[in-house]
Amino acid sequence: MRKLLAGKWLIRHLLVLAAIIVLINLGLWQLRRLEQRRALNEAILAGLNAPVTVLSGQDIDPKALNLHRVTVTGTFDNDESMVIVNRPFNGLPGVRLVVPLRIEGSDGAVLVDRGWIPLAESAPDKRQIYEENGTVKIEGIAYKTQLQPNRWLIPTDPTPGPGESRLDEWFRVDIKRIQAQVPYSLLPIFIKQSPNEDAAPDIPPLREEGIELSEGSHFSYALQWFSFAVILVIVYGALIRQELKKVG
Repeated sequence: MRKLLAGKWLIRHLLVLAAIIVLINLGLWQLRRLEQRRALNEAILAGLNAPVTVLSGQDIDPKALNLHRVTVTGTFDNDESMVIVNRPFNGLPGVRLVVPLRIEGSDGAVLVDRGWIPLAESAPDKRQIYEENGTVKIEGIAYKTQLQPNRWLIPTDPTPGPGESRLDEWFRVDIKRIQAQVPYSLLPIFIKQSPNEDAAPDIPPLREEGIELSEGSHFSYALQWFSFAVILVIVYGALIRQELKKVG
């Protein structure tokens, strides 16, 4: 018995104990992330269920309005349309069509993600078939600007400089950078337009309804880490029993 409390066995005990503590803490960390995800989902649902905000072109708080339902009336500036590239839909290559909407009764505008269109129809001359003219009322969900990533492997959008030609293809809806190429003020949010009830579901621009909420895999990951800890205890306990039989 003394052999199991000294020398190499003592080191093994400490290493196994440390491993068990790490595994348990990884499981607890996943449970904490699960609670954070649930809290975020509740906040998103609260925003989506809040009264619809009417945009009039006045100053807004993008943080307070993020993931809230909004409505706005105006006219699309189709000459300033652009696409967000690398946006497949159901396995098909395509882009998101983004068009500024000149807000009625205001000098400003708001960017509207009108939905997905096929890659083959994404060039400026070909996507004219999706232009919508005249006064329209848009309903959708407001989103904060999409910031450029800090990781160097992910492509970033340049900021158009004075005299430079406008960019037609973007990687993300970065409102501050897009602002540099449009001649009017943009609201600090963009809208993902909701599907029209009377529109055919398979005719572009294709739009998704609402936001898909899930709890992710945090709970299963937590069970996995706790299982590893239990397995380690069982295996190490069996190893100690074998050693005790030898010395017995």
